Amino acid sequence: MERILFVTHNFKGGGIQKITLDTARYQAQQGNDVTLLALEEGMDFQLDFSCAYHVLPVKEFLFKHPFLGLYFLFYKMFLRKIFPQSEHLWAGTIYKKIFMEYQKTQQPFDAIFINGARSMNRLYSLNLSQVVYSLHLPHVLAKKNNIYYNFLFKKLFLNKKVFTVSDFIKDPILKKSMQLSIPLKCLETIYNPCDKKDLLEKSKDEINFNSKFILAVGRLSRQKRFDVLIDAYHLADIDLPLIILGEGNQRKVLEKKIEQLNLNQKVLLKGFDNNPFKWMNRCEFFVLSSDLEGFVLVINEALACGAPVIATDCGPVTEILTGELQKGIVPKQDPIALANKIKQFVQTPIYPSEDVIDKLSFSHITKLQLKLALQ
Repeated sequence: MERILFVTHNFKGGGIQKITLDTARYQAQQGNDVTLLALEEGMDFQLDFSCAYHVLPVKEFLFKHPFLGLYFLFYKMFLRKIFPQSEHLWAGTIYKKIFMEYQKTQQPFDAIFINGARSMNRLYSLNLSQVVYSLHLPHVLAKKNNIYYNFLFKKLFLNKKVFTVSDFIKDPILKKSMQLSIPLKCLETIYNPCDKKDLLEKSKDEINFNSKFILAVGRLSRQKRFDVLIDAYHLADIDLPLIILGEGNQRKVLEKKIEQLNLNQKVLLKGFDNNPFKWMNRCEFFVLSSDLEGFVLVINEALACGAPVIATDCGPVTEILTGELQKGIVPKQDPIALANKIKQFVQTPIYPSEDVIDKLSFSHITKLQLKLALQ
């Protein structure tokens, strides 16, 4: 039995949070001792497996150390605005102190997975051999190239164990680390796992909707470009309603667009659903309209449920939609191209084969992750 700690910035509805919980659940089911640690308050998921759940006591620590509290406030209000992309320089020391205090209250962990760039920024300075950082989106520092950003990149990645969830994320990091001669302990691509058996079981649940429909799922954020999808849907001028599952800060913007286009009866914002698979199983096809993604787990989930997929070329999509499925890829930020593809899929959708995601089993992926932490 291994003691495994999973860390992310919070457990509000989102892709990193979901895959963290799914992976933790699988490890718990294998008999491992699992702990979840959030760096912020926020839990939108049900913890339906055996684990410990903690929130890093940031406020309590800063209250006990008022000088650090003032420094933290100064960082929040000024430093991170004056020095962009430098959170790890200013916040890293404080979060390390709080984390090390937290760790004293726990039995030693055999593996610590710190998931997402925000969590990596805050806990980048942990000098523990069992720590592995995972990145789920392209890292901004890998694309910027001057003395300032190169310094930040070196501070963040030097001697780290890192896995990315696609080659699309890994390759720029590898290229820059080689250019700057920055040694990493390890940099690998390990795809996000997808539990096909569990998905198909959950997909049998009933939905409160009787008509045929098109589906999109994701956080209602600018990055997901549901505004482009709604414009494309309007241009396509089809009868099938569009259902969007998710919550986020763009809800009011999207509601206004839906009203302006007179689509209130056809585009339905259904909110966050802990089980989107029952919708994927019944949709005519699935649409992803994002500007940028790191792996797009939701595409694999839709494919596992047997749904045809349309997706913008937003990063690693070509690593997932291969062969005939590539015909579902369209340029990003192009509502006309997306509208034409939607009309095409209404007539002739491209269905995935049954074995399309078999290489992403939890058994295989979690072994790779744990091997990296223990080596």
